[in-house]
Amino acid sequence: MDAITGALLIGTWASSLLYTAEIYQAMYYYRHFKNDNWRLKALVSVAFLIDTVALLNDYACVYLYTITHVGDTAYFANQNWTIPVYVFTTAAVALPVQIYLVARYWKFSAHKHVITLLLGLLILAAFGGSFTCGLMVAVFPALKDRNKLKNPAILWLITEAAADIGIAVALLWEFLKTRPTSIETKSVVKRLIAVTLQTGTATAAIAVAALIGYLLNEESNIGVGFAWCLGRTYVLSMVRPFTFASVLVLLSNLNVRNSARVWTPSTSKAATSTIRSTSVAFAQPGTEMDTNLSGLYSHHTAVVHIEGHQDMNPQSLMTKKSMHDPEHTTDIEMAHLSCKKEQEESF
Repeated sequence: MDAITGALLIGTWASSLLYTAEIYQAMYYYRHFKNDNWRLKALVSVAFLIDTVALLNDYACVYLYTITHVGDTAYFANQNWTIPVYVFTTAAVALPVQIYLVARYWKFSAHKHVITLLLGLLILAAFGGSFTCGLMVAVFPALKDRNKLKNPAILWLITEAAADIGIAVALLWEFLKTRPTSIETKSVVKRLIAVTLQTGTATAAIAVAALIGYLLNEESNIGVGFAWCLGRTYVLSMVRPFTFASVLVLLSNLNVRNSARVWTPSTSKAATSTIRSTSVAFAQPGTEMDTNLSGLYSHHTAVVHIEGHQDMNPQSLMTKKSMHDPEHTTDIEMAHLSCKKEQEESF
């Protein structure tokens, strides 16, 4: 019973904890990012709704096993209808979240088609494997027939983990290539790197744990207990990592942004510093720059160096425009500004 109903019960406990974090993150998202476009809001809403149905399905499964049919050995020899439902709902959550992250990578990386295509193929393979598993469980519900699921189950969980790790590595590579110079943007990039590491490894680790649990004992529900947490982890990873380590993917990547504002020179109090320079920025949701459904984009920015007060020529200001390749720059000198007041206003 430990390996059959016990694993399912523990799976619902873990899923409930993750769902609590999911509710918190969803509320945070809707409260702080009201200006996001309707497509992104619809994605979050649909993923959250499907994941809610998946959790209720988990509760129903445990109730049927431990209450309604307790002691019914004939019932325990089969997988009830809730098992294929959990597979389908997990696939329905994972697919749009992974596509969202790949689309984010594609836009941020300046349209790298080959890597995007490879990641897309992994996502499709994972979805196909999970859908096949759900169909086969519905057709062959007996536990003794679980060996028939081995090939699609291995395909599903391995490609699921590979896709998650691949997306994380691709995003990390792009983030590490950026050269932010301001403290604000350095902090943002560091947070993005941390979130990507946490969310990518979290979903991959759960998928691998589910596969190991299944292969160790094909007739137990240990693998199912692990896999029940996948849906919650995917939704969470889209918004923001919660307080417990590395278990979160949809809400993490959205809530990591600064809510409804853009860092501008006016927010800096330094008298002598580089005001703004980076190839990563966060646009206010709903503006023209918010083209990648997350507020993250790659662009060319202006770098304004303010010299020390004693050394600065009050009649001139040097402005450097940084290209995507920092080695290519253009210096534009604006001379003979009318007065010191105008200089201070421009600063």
